[in-house]
Amino acid sequence: MKAIILAAGEGSRLGQVCKDKPKCLVNIEDNTLLEIQINTLHSCGIEDISIVRGYKAEKIKIPGLKYYDNHDYANTNMLHSLFCARAEMTEELLILYSDIIYEEEVVNRLMETSYDLAIGVLVNWEEAIQQRSTISLQELEMVYFNSENRVQKISKNLTDEYETQGQFIGMVRCSRWGAEVLKRNYDRARDTYRDKPFGQVYAFKKAWLTDLLQEMSELGIPLHCTIIERGWMEIDTTDDYERVLKDTQFVRRLIKMKTNWNHRAQFYNRLKWTSADELLSNMVETAMIQRGQKVLDLGTGTGKVLIALKEKCSEADYYGIDISQDMLDKIDINYGFNLSICSIESLHFQDNSFDVVTARMVLHHADSLIKAMKEVYRVVKPGGRVIICEGNPPDHHSIRFYKDMFRFKEDRITFTVDDLVNVLTRNDFKKIGLKIVVLKNMSLNNWLENSGLPFRNIDIIKKMHYSCDDDVKKAYNMKIREDDILMDWKFSIVSGVK
Repeated sequence: MKAIILAAGEGSRLGQVCKDKPKCLVNIEDNTLLEIQINTLHSCGIEDISIVRGYKAEKIKIPGLKYYDNHDYANTNMLHSLFCARAEMTEELLILYSDIIYEEEVVNRLMETSYDLAIGVLVNWEEAIQQRSTISLQELEMVYFNSENRVQKISKNLTDEYETQGQFIGMVRCSRWGAEVLKRNYDRARDTYRDKPFGQVYAFKKAWLTDLLQEMSELGIPLHCTIIERGWMEIDTTDDYERVLKDTQFVRRLIKMKTNWNHRAQFYNRLKWTSADELLSNMVETAMIQRGQKVLDLGTGTGKVLIALKEKCSEADYYGIDISQDMLDKIDINYGFNLSICSIESLHFQDNSFDVVTARMVLHHADSLIKAMKEVYRVVKPGGRVIICEGNPPDHHSIRFYKDMFRFKEDRITFTVDDLVNVLTRNDFKKIGLKIVVLKNMSLNNWLENSGLPFRNIDIIKKMHYSCDDDVKKAYNMKIREDDILMDWKFSIVSGVK
């Protein structure tokens, strides 16, 4: 099944929430409306997704989708936007507004219907409208239907108190034949009305999708309702936006996590870079652990750094902290490490406690880098050492690609080599040291498939690598295989003394 999302609108009723960006890019818990929709569709098995853009079209650029542009978006409406993507209307499909969010069950109910043309209808609309103080019944696209769920009327400004009525939720499911019926009726109506009034608008080009559906119903073409009781919200006004932000239970059922750390813990040790000797041996060499010293590893994960340090010097006292108990549970208790749950911004150790502090691939997760580094400085003894290891974009041209790509993996601070050196110097560490390590021929598949990501995010990141510009491919020394990409990853190991 295909999906066409109509995302040409400006979203003026959302005011500053939607300033200078399309309505579908409004953020909800660091995800856009469009990203939430795509993840839900993908979870339902719908991967062939087309977006009809209009206002600020250039800002809608999620990889792996098809795009059609309504260049006359300011003078047209939903129906015109839909038929900008006419080329996609050749088989079973869903048509969706872009200012809605919904649970998988809503999509599945529409997908399972046997009707050629089915529209999603919310039956508890009275409860929904009571929560929307700035929306009146006349503004909603309402549906009257009979005992067989066949549409009698569908339009705005329907205020009669029918017992069998509901709100159109901006979702239409078409079979292959239903898509053909929709196209034929659009062509007929366009040729008949053109610049004449049509439905509730003064000219055909300004028609809503529901204007065409209403006329089709009047002509006796079967349209049926798929009844929805819950699991759907529209974001059309600032009140709607504030309401959805408050309904955290609903939102968090929809938002797919980027990196799921509990899931990642199950596969973390399969990641080739975590066991790469070039990184571990250089960190061990830089740390220079001596007998009797006290060592803290930040974000220790499954203990790779601690294990490497202990193998070099077994007669030291080793501590590790992480925010994931599932990660720490992967460490063999026989190593005798002192492990605890703790954030790097709030270390539960006394001042001047450690001779050495290591942090491999953890600072980029910091909620506050300033707080984290103040804590590191606090717990290191005078004369103690700090060793930080972080991945870097391979060159300055690749920084934008690096940031855009990681947006689909995790919230992350991007560090260049200069940034890492400055992190230490700004926090009063002296005797700064630097080593660059390049891991050769790292597998993109190995990294993504063991990173605890939703499949949709994996798909997006893969497509970004295959389609990035030649300069980025050269910087990473990408070797493109049929089903994988081998590439060189750059890491910096910086050290300093308190």
